[in-house]
Amino acid sequence: MKKLTRIAGMASIAFLLVSCQNSENNATGQDDEPLDENSQDAAVTEDADEMETEGTNDEDTTDQEDTNEGDDSSNDDGESSNEDGDDNSDTYGGAQITPNYFIGSHPYDTGTEFLTAYTITREEGENLSPEERLKRSLIENDPSEQEILGSFTEIAAEWPKLQVHFTEEGNQLSTTSAQTTLFYDSLVGISDFYGIEEITFTNPDGEEDIIVAQSPIDEPIIIKDERGLSRGYYTIYDKDTEQTLFLPGVDLDEQVENENGEPLSFPETVEAMGTVENEDTFYSSAIVEGLEVVSASLQNGNATVQYTMDEETITEADRTVFENAMQLAALDFNAWEIRLVNDTAQDIRTYPLVGH
Repeated sequence: MKKLTRIAGMASIAFLLVSCQNSENNATGQDDEPLDENSQDAAVTEDADEMETEGTNDEDTTDQEDTNEGDDSSNDDGESSNEDGDDNSDTYGGAQITPNYFIGSHPYDTGTEFLTAYTITREEGENLSPEERLKRSLIENDPSEQEILGSFTEIAAEWPKLQVHFTEEGNQLSTTSAQTTLFYDSLVGISDFYGIEEITFTNPDGEEDIIVAQSPIDEPIIIKDERGLSRGYYTIYDKDTEQTLFLPGVDLDEQVENENGEPLSFPETVEAMGTVENEDTFYSSAIVEGLEVVSASLQNGNATVQYTMDEETITEADRTVFENAMQLAALDFNAWEIRLVNDTAQDIRTYPLVGH
């Protein structure tokens, strides 16, 4: 969101200098202590039959080779597979997870800057449409003091575009400097996790000309331009909320491109998530010791990660964090679903993603 926040800064420097002092919230605990949070509200429906879920996503479809090299270049439209293990799904039990996923955004103060971390949770019950889940995720995670999105907007989605119509303008849409960055990070990041590519703001008269959170907006916000190349997620543990949060690798200077300067493919992303560049950093890998990824692939919008785990050391919380990180990583590729194949437990969990 550097582009929008630079515009905001030029719009109201004097206002920002005063309000910035009031926007510094308490820093989140930076502690890589063992994970003891409860697993997400994902309700699992057990199924004794083999789970074979097929999805189609034209934007992610490409010819792919099932080789161990995985050298094919990748982009947002398709990925090559990198299979090193056998998928023994014919003999494994399976669980189809509810498609009702919600994205949360959480401000994180590193001491030098504010970053936006994310979570993914699932709720069983009434099946909500992707539009309803997107709107709820945006409104419930709006970091502005006056809850701009929930108070002064009408939100509608027609994929891949999001329309945000403001019923008010002026001071009601003002924010502090810190809130400006967090507002747009949350808006753009959450929208991206639901497959939105473009956001349009309109004023009460229906025109694309309005100042929102200190930023003059007179043209559509292009997600890929504002968010940048997002590849991989890394963990921080929030002691206040007792949950693990996920930071995008691009915000941490982690690897997002391969040695040829091309965006990492999905298999390459999963491999990169296994380590961190700086061992002394405040964040960690979601693939903890005792978890080992055997293979990863993305074909025709269907992602698969096959892994093993040490049942004596890996807790259910460790597994939940790992599976959440894989879901977020797959969403960056607009995956239709992700199948997590646990060779140790001999089960498969299928998580519906974009389009469900």
